[in-house]
Amino acid sequence: MKYAIIGIALLGGMPGLVLAQSNVEIYGSVDAGLRNKSNVNQAGDSVVTMGSNGTFRSNRLGFKGSEDLGGGVKANFQLESGFNTATGALNNTTGTLFQREARVGLENAWGAIDLGRQYTVAYKTILAFDTFVYRYPSITYALSSTAGIRHSNDVQYTGRFNEFTVRAEYAAGEVAGDSSSGTAKAVGTVYSRGPLKLGASYTRSKENVGTTAAPIYKDYSHVAAGGAYAFGPVTLSLGYVDEKQATVVTRDDRATWRWTGLNYRISERFNVTGAWYGNKVHNRKASATVAAGDGKKDLYMLGVRYDLSKRTVLYAEIDRNKFDGGFATGGTTRLNQRGQTGTSAGIMHMF
Repeated sequence: MKYAIIGIALLGGMPGLVLAQSNVEIYGSVDAGLRNKSNVNQAGDSVVTMGSNGTFRSNRLGFKGSEDLGGGVKANFQLESGFNTATGALNNTTGTLFQREARVGLENAWGAIDLGRQYTVAYKTILAFDTFVYRYPSITYALSSTAGIRHSNDVQYTGRFNEFTVRAEYAAGEVAGDSSSGTAKAVGTVYSRGPLKLGASYTRSKENVGTTAAPIYKDYSHVAAGGAYAFGPVTLSLGYVDEKQATVVTRDDRATWRWTGLNYRISERFNVTGAWYGNKVHNRKASATVAAGDGKKDLYMLGVRYDLSKRTVLYAEIDRNKFDGGFATGGTTRLNQRGQTGTSAGIMHMF
């Protein structure tokens, strides 16, 4: 019996020995809030909804870790899934388990190379100078201004050299007989020193040769640039994005985004953020034959947050959208709405 107890103790200790070189973390966040929005249909009605996928921050459950391979080399991985608070279901219609992120890679002093589904270089660059740092993702325009939030089949390099973070990526199109079809390539850099952050990125991608939906898209380019500066507790940020999409049925489509805003940390727990986001589109088409026309929309937004702890946040915001051109008519839906007002409030907990 004594030897059996010793054997069990030794076996029980083995996992600890195996994991001694590894670091694995389970993390996530749960967000639930209510939102009231006006002029949601042609009759001008309002609606109250629950942000089941997260109003302030998108819900997530993730696993990430690293292993020290020796010689200054580490292996890293990350798996992240999104979910709906109200139902517990995945927050995507395809039933993809790790729709948010699924990557693995190696890292040393010269940088990291990751492979799999991951956030785009443009997304990571804009994060440095978005006023709301991607909070309220379904309300602000910054998230939609990225060159895609994530890429599948993506190979991405990240290097950090003093004040500079540089990134480059290549997402494979996986089209037989045409190695360039469906691909995306991007480079970006962020400079951070003291209170100052500056960033810029460039993305170039090609639509799949099999794309048949009108208008038939061709080459796509995306440029982002901006910066942020902290004056003590106040941070001023501004950003600019210009994207062009070539088509075979009309002149090139073009969209631009601009924003500026202030974040004021009143105290360790209380924070106020205000911003303006503007979006213009040119030569946009609802289909190959029905033109929505040029459009413009402006968002004015004020948000407050109160940190109950390092992990739990109470939040509230009010926003006003003004529409013109194609955004006002709604394209083929003909909503004919010139503006919408929204208010949101809720709670978010991180673990």
